[in-house]
Amino acid sequence: MVRAKVSGGVCRLRAMLPYLNFGIASFSSLFLLLAICVAAVPVKAANSHGQLVMITTSHCPWCEAFEDEVGAGYDRTEEALTYPLRRHDFYHAMPDDLAHLTPATMTPTFIVMRDGMEVGRIIGYPGAELFWWRISEFTAQ
Repeated sequence: MVRAKVSGGVCRLRAMLPYLNFGIASFSSLFLLLAICVAAVPVKAANSHGQLVMITTSHCPWCEAFEDEVGAGYDRTEEALTYPLRRHDFYHAMPDDLAHLTPATMTPTFIVMRDGMEVGRIIGYPGAELFWWRISEFTAQ
């Protein structure tokens, strides 16, 4: 680090001002170029390649608890932008796009998918707080 020496009230740093001004101008130009590059990258509002598949049944008390505590407002969350919720009944055959998944053994089972592949599961519903903590493990990636 360059320190200015003060002798008799005169700062010797003045001799370095042209170099400092050049450095500031260069930094400003680089910052502007970076801002233009970042602005040129399209930002997606939602990741259409991810989804959260909920395996559920109509007589599951934990599924009902999820619907009451989380499910009703899930579509309005930031997580829903990355992993929109898709519900599937445990007793129905899996649709073609989900047929490759290992079948769920209990309800609710939340299957986190990205680009058509399973990246994780949340088995059971331990309550809203733990559900959000677990789903955040996948949205942070």
